[in-house]
Amino acid sequence: MQEYLNELSPKLLFIRKETTGDKIRIFCESESDKLRKVHSRVIRVVKDINYGKYKVELHILWKKYFNDDPTSSKITVTEELDFVSHRGRRTKRLDEYICLAQKEMSAIGCERMIRQCIADVSDSTILRLVKKTTKNI
Repeated sequence: MQEYLNELSPKLLFIRKETTGDKIRIFCESESDKLRKVHSRVIRVVKDINYGKYKVELHILWKKYFNDDPTSSKITVTEELDFVSHRGRRTKRLDEYICLAQKEMSAIGCERMIRQCIADVSDSTILRLVKKTTKNI
């Protein structure tokens, strides 16, 4: 399981996994910065591409740190991981997969295929992703 997490980020540490039906929940956390004091911890659920025949939900222990920067007015700073956007619920590689699949079919057909095989995603989410990626081009 650690190898699967290393594909996302080498900073992720595997804690445990739970399997129910066609879904696997992977509990993990990132390596903490020993020099920074932790303010709070929150579990964030992020969806990812399949692991074998299982739909993946990553339950990541997300940390908030006290801000050490005297020039900033913020009290706390959230941990940032490069494989998911700031407030995202899906990994970037899942977003890329959805955009590639949507090029071949309609949003409703893509939603049906992705819900059956990969993750629970609505057709409006797919359309938002497509709109966002076409803006960047």
